[in-house]
Amino acid sequence: MSENKKIDLKNLEFRKIKERERMTFYEYAFESTKDRASSIGISFDFLKKFCKINRILLGLPGKILMKNIDDIVTEIDGEIAAGFTIMHDKKKDKYGLGNVYTRPKFQQRGLGNAVMQHIIHSYGEKKMDLGVDKTNSVAIHLYEKYGFVEESIEDQFLGDLPFPSINPPEGYSVRLAEKTDLRKLDRIKTEIPNMNDIEKSYHKAFNKAEKKKMRISNQLPGVLLKGDQIVGIGRARWSRGLPDTAQLIASAVLPEATDAYPSFLSFLANSVEEYGLKKYIWDLTKTTEPFSEVMRPVLGEPFRSGVTMVRERN
Repeated sequence: MSENKKIDLKNLEFRKIKERERMTFYEYAFESTKDRASSIGISFDFLKKFCKINRILLGLPGKILMKNIDDIVTEIDGEIAAGFTIMHDKKKDKYGLGNVYTRPKFQQRGLGNAVMQHIIHSYGEKKMDLGVDKTNSVAIHLYEKYGFVEESIEDQFLGDLPFPSINPPEGYSVRLAEKTDLRKLDRIKTEIPNMNDIEKSYHKAFNKAEKKKMRISNQLPGVLLKGDQIVGIGRARWSRGLPDTAQLIASAVLPEATDAYPSFLSFLANSVEEYGLKKYIWDLTKTTEPFSEVMRPVLGEPFRSGVTMVRERN
């Protein structure tokens, strides 16, 4: 379409994408972030393969993996111009908003406002949150215009493996977790909020580091011990979508073990080298904030900073 052609914003229609359009939707969504995505090794080839398999199986894998998630688009002259992803978190009774985009050829004509108006009109009855890069001032301003406010800032650190080797402080040790360790987490579940279901979430982490052709993600769990008592549990996680990079997740570490936190991350990171991983990611969030002071000297400057924004229900 001509860049000067006026868009009739009042009569835009929005619809869920069809399965055959899923790859196109994500290519458009990632259009403005491909530089960052390529720098951390996101595999678009894997995404293409997943979408192809999903079409062959009539969308069944996508329906399972993307339950309660809808990808929505609007078209102009028969061409996808903008879109977004909405996820309904039934447990927390809220919506998660993501992949909000306007394709470059349709930008600067008010389409972003039209998309946000539709989102608020259609989903504003529940609390809604989203994540946006701190440097994306245009998007942040747009979200603020529609009632979103900053809730927190999360720094993401990216580095090459091997991770600096750090020995545990005296009295501490680290090792790979065993299933029986999940029955020894009473202190963690008692002293750390929202850890009552940690056994359930970590049960899935075992036996997932084996190389299997159809496995999408892999996890390697570890524990931090003081003497013979477990004072921390964490895991390294990686996937075919991000094949060379392990996300380091120390899910729960007791405050008394703060000084041992870097050695725990070092152990998790270096334990996955045998699987061919070359990079690691660690996120500074609300959960890991208590360990920021001991981690920053090890990690250096953040790779990016993300802003979590929240909008209360109408």
